Amino acid sequence: MLESVPNFSEGRDGEVIDALRRSLSAPARLLDVHVDGDHHRSVFTLVGEEEQLVETLLAGIACARERIDLRSHEGAHPRIGAADVVPIVPIRPEAMARARETATVLARRIGAELGLPVFLYG
Repeated sequence: MLESVPNFSEGRDGEVIDALRRSLSAPARLLDVHVDGDHHRSVFTLVGEEEQLVETLLAGIACARERIDLRSHEGAHPRIGAADVVPIVPIRPEAMARARETATVLARRIGAELGLPVFLYG
């Protein structure tokens, strides 16, 4: 099992946040949503097996691509995208290699299926 804590550049529009919440609810398990209007950002906490996380995150990123327009975005937190950061976190230290591989698979699929650039770091 791995965790992901994607940050989306929307913290004020309830309809967009609800759409993101729905898109991020399965097949991975959505544990928490933190919305911050000042930073104009929402942070979701998910857990699941690798394939579950990838499928769920792809759905959330596709939703963000369709619903978040950064051309008029203002917030206290710097951002580089509608789906700003999408960390894949090992719950146990021995899962670090699985987390890295899952992040790589997700990045490739974001580029191939959604046509979005991805910057990997860490």
